[in-house]
Amino acid sequence: MAFVTRQFVRSMSSSSTAAASAKKILVKHVTVIGGGLMGAGIAQVIKTPMTSQKTFESLLDFSRALGKHPVACKDTPGFIVNRLLVPYLMEAVRLCERGEASKEDIDTAMKLGAGYPMGPFELLDYVGLDTTKFILDGWHEMDSKNPLFQPCPSLDKLVAEKKFGKKSGEGFYKYK
Repeated sequence: MAFVTRQFVRSMSSSSTAAASAKKILVKHVTVIGGGLMGAGIAQVIKTPMTSQKTFESLLDFSRALGKHPVACKDTPGFIVNRLLVPYLMEAVRLCERGEASKEDIDTAMKLGAGYPMGPFELLDYVGLDTTKFILDGWHEMDSKNPLFQPCPSLDKLVAEKKFGKKSGEGFYKYK
């Protein structure tokens, strides 16, 4: 569980000519409570239609003041990272399911060929197969016709067998 409270002060101006009359806005407390991936997701939820532009820009400035690199994205399944990552991971599994390459060869190819620090099967085991299935199932429920969101038999089988990856000691690979 994460619990963080800090105090920050920053300048804010509403126009380029208002530098001399910039108001000081005091952000007294920032608190994020959550565990693991969920807590990180809460902290990232990368603006809603009800969020004012001023509030959104203040949060971007605040994130930069913390040394972070904020990005903006409309409300779409997975936002940016997971929207790209999960289909990539599932295509690796499907490639293996079709017998086109082994999980070991796919992992090696992506590490050496694409420069990734871990292959897709290693990453799936690290993230948790149950977590990935939860994400994929939610997306499939929202848009069942999208081929990127289709269920994955190998993933479903491993999760049904309680093989969640590193946290359970076995997933696509076995761990001690």
